[in-house]
Amino acid sequence: MDSYRAEIHLHTRVSDGAMTPEEAVRIALNRGLTALAVTDHDTFRGSSLAERISRILGGPMIIHGNEVRTDLGDVLVYCDSPHPENPTTLEELRDWADERNCLMVAAHPFHPVRSSIGLKILKKYRFFDAVEVWNARGPPCLNTPAIILAHKRGIPGTSGSDAHVHRELGTTPIVLPEEPTGVDDVLEWIRKRRVKPTYRPVRLTAIPYILAWSVKRRSL
Repeated sequence: MDSYRAEIHLHTRVSDGAMTPEEAVRIALNRGLTALAVTDHDTFRGSSLAERISRILGGPMIIHGNEVRTDLGDVLVYCDSPHPENPTTLEELRDWADERNCLMVAAHPFHPVRSSIGLKILKKYRFFDAVEVWNARGPPCLNTPAIILAHKRGIPGTSGSDAHVHRELGTTPIVLPEEPTGVDDVLEWIRKRRVKPTYRPVRLTAIPYILAWSVKRRSL
């Protein structure tokens, strides 16, 4: 069994998830995760709240994350500290990330019914530090093009559950080569292709919870 695992794609009630940041931290702690990146849409607030709670509970290391809706599609941004705002054009976001030593990852790049960069990544892949090669929330066949792209272009690959409900969290973590001493370790390991994605679909037991939350969220 791998000792050091990080869930790096999930959403809380700060955006469109069913879990509060505190619940996400508690679940990650119970499931033995080493690190957790809360990636609420267009805000670092979820990760900031998670960090405060994790410090109190002695929980996992918190990577400050944000799933940015850019002009070309969704981009996961990872940093060692939260930031109040960020640009939403891909080129400006790249400059912004470089200035702050943040990491940019193309989220579910070939999932057609989501806000994904799609085929544009074939020309824009150099803007990204890594590609999410496995997103548990879509059919496995939609991840295959991302796996092929990462292999052919030599781009680091990540995985994430894209959890919105508690049953999903930790389904497809990245596996770390050793215990990190800080967030920068994890970001650097991703850049240097030292992490291993997990290739696992969403658990069947999670599907009723996903559907129930989807219905409830539309009524809120």
